[in-house]
Amino acid sequence: MKLQLKIVTFIIASTCIASFLPQTEASSAERGYNFITRQQWGANEDLRLYSKDNPVPDVIVFEPEFYVRYADELKLQKIISKNSDGEKLTWPLEYPEQVSKIFIHHTGSSNNLDDPEQLLRNIYRSHAITRGWGDIGYNYIIDTEGNVYEGRYGGEKVVGAHVGPMGNRGSIGIAILGNYNEDELTDKAKNALTALLAEKTKLYGIDPEGSSYFRGEYMPNILGHQSVMETSCPGKNIADLLPEIRKTVADKNGQTEYKKADTRLAVKDFSFEYIPVLNEIKMPADRKMQYTVKLKNTGEKTWDENTRITLVSDPLVKKSFIIGTSKINEKTIAPGEIGTFKLTIQSRLYGGFNYIRLRPMFNGEHLSEDAISIPTVVNNPTFDYEIMAFSIPKKSLSLGESLTAIVELKNTGNVKWRNYGTHRISLGSANPIDRESEFTGSTRMGFLEEAIVRPGQVGHFVFNLKAPSEIGNYTEYFAPVIENITWLDGRNMKFDLKII
Repeated sequence: MKLQLKIVTFIIASTCIASFLPQTEASSAERGYNFITRQQWGANEDLRLYSKDNPVPDVIVFEPEFYVRYADELKLQKIISKNSDGEKLTWPLEYPEQVSKIFIHHTGSSNNLDDPEQLLRNIYRSHAITRGWGDIGYNYIIDTEGNVYEGRYGGEKVVGAHVGPMGNRGSIGIAILGNYNEDELTDKAKNALTALLAEKTKLYGIDPEGSSYFRGEYMPNILGHQSVMETSCPGKNIADLLPEIRKTVADKNGQTEYKKADTRLAVKDFSFEYIPVLNEIKMPADRKMQYTVKLKNTGEKTWDENTRITLVSDPLVKKSFIIGTSKINEKTIAPGEIGTFKLTIQSRLYGGFNYIRLRPMFNGEHLSEDAISIPTVVNNPTFDYEIMAFSIPKKSLSLGESLTAIVELKNTGNVKWRNYGTHRISLGSANPIDRESEFTGSTRMGFLEEAIVRPGQVGHFVFNLKAPSEIGNYTEYFAPVIENITWLDGRNMKFDLKII
């Protein structure tokens, strides 16, 4: 399928020859935790090798503008696409210029916690093969006894697959085995986590209690998965501990090692007045617009060109909008003058009312404690379609035989369909929904060939089917699904095949 080939090409494009970057040798006493290598926990390195028979990678691909906007943050020092034997890797080893964030995860696992090495091997296979990531997604994994396992192959700084393209580059991911929406973090696991974080923050010069800009947002340097994606990970019982964990790590390293930004604003030096341009922003779903933010300098210090505004972290707002950091348009704004910021707002596929809250940071280091609130209404999206054509070339298949079919659907809604991203459209198994299809071995059956299908256009969904292993008559139902949004009425779409 064209879509799938494009995504794989995006991931694996490189011609470098592999060289392994080993972990720094240190004793358990020096580390403060027991470290277990990939070899010791039984990682099968052959799973990292590319095979055309492996499933298509399950990855999120953003629009080109994302990669242009954050080009400086997404730079890589090098890419390694083959192992030392010259064999192609499914996911190349990528190394960013710097690591500035550490994301904390939980695996959500409930089984095999008493056999962590087997659980790790299961997660490894799921990530490497089933999801097509070519390796385990996390850089490090910690079990309930406080053992730390080497995760993704490649050593220090290697880019993992743990928070999607929004955050993978320039970060490392640490996962705790277990489900911490339900369970409490053990003392042993917590001690190992803080020791590992102390080691890595010191190595990368990261302030454990500090914050910095990352993908256009000012956020903590040690943070949970849910800070950048719609997920409950790392679980409430870990998320609630993050402030305590950050402080413990800072105490271990000594706060004097970090130069902290001055966030204690003297009101007389830096203050502002928000001058609304509109009483309320109104926009359709899945649209982009520019909004000018005007701030009057009511303090005594001049603002320089490093002054910017950034989004106040709010899960509901981040679910509905993509908003980038905006630098001030003017070179300087003296007391009494008005500064302008061109804010780009991209609405997602959620309708409703929200307040977009923004905070200025003056001269690149003085973060205001006051926020701007902009009321914003997004019109509800409509998802609908018309069946244009569907045919199955054969009425019967031999055991193990493959078949390709195409469904043509016209987009009669008011938003675009995409074959990429967190809200891509596909045709999933129905009656009931989300069951594993006997023809694909997956809950998703048909994949959109075009990158974008606008309202009024026709999209082509490709089915790659394989006959089940038992003879008989089969009826397969399917329906369109907008991932993470909604299922559409299947209108009894189905096909009948006889397996002989």
